Amino acid sequence: MSDPSKLAAVVKARCPQCHDGRIFTHKWWNLLKFSEMHEHCPSCGLRYEVEPGFFFGAMYISYAFTVGIMIVGGIIIYNFFGDPSAEGYIIPITLVSLLMVPFNFRMARVIFIHLFSMIKYKSDAAGTASTK
Repeated sequence: MSDPSKLAAVVKARCPQCHDGRIFTHKWWNLLKFSEMHEHCPSCGLRYEVEPGFFFGAMYISYAFTVGIMIVGGIIIYNFFGDPSAEGYIIPITLVSLLMVPFNFRMARVIFIHLFSMIKYKSDAAGTASTK
């Protein structure tokens, strides 16, 4: 039995219906396959892409993450490095943003499916994939 907490399911990138099945096929550090998703939940059989193009909406969440990274990066650089030249902001913020792409991509999709798919948690959903 998995943890019924929605927050735990989001952090662990688990199915919004059973909170048990993994959404992604590989770990985030596999840079060649970090974006590959299961089509259906391995535990309950739920189809993750609710409708064609469903995950395009996750781009807005990804954009918000990137803006947040840039703002926090700018504040840190300004406070700790004494307002350097433009390159002193652009280079480190760009590098950090690029390093955060796997995390950003995955969390945007996980948050989007949990918040906007209208799929509710069902404690009895885990383990029903074999019947589908």
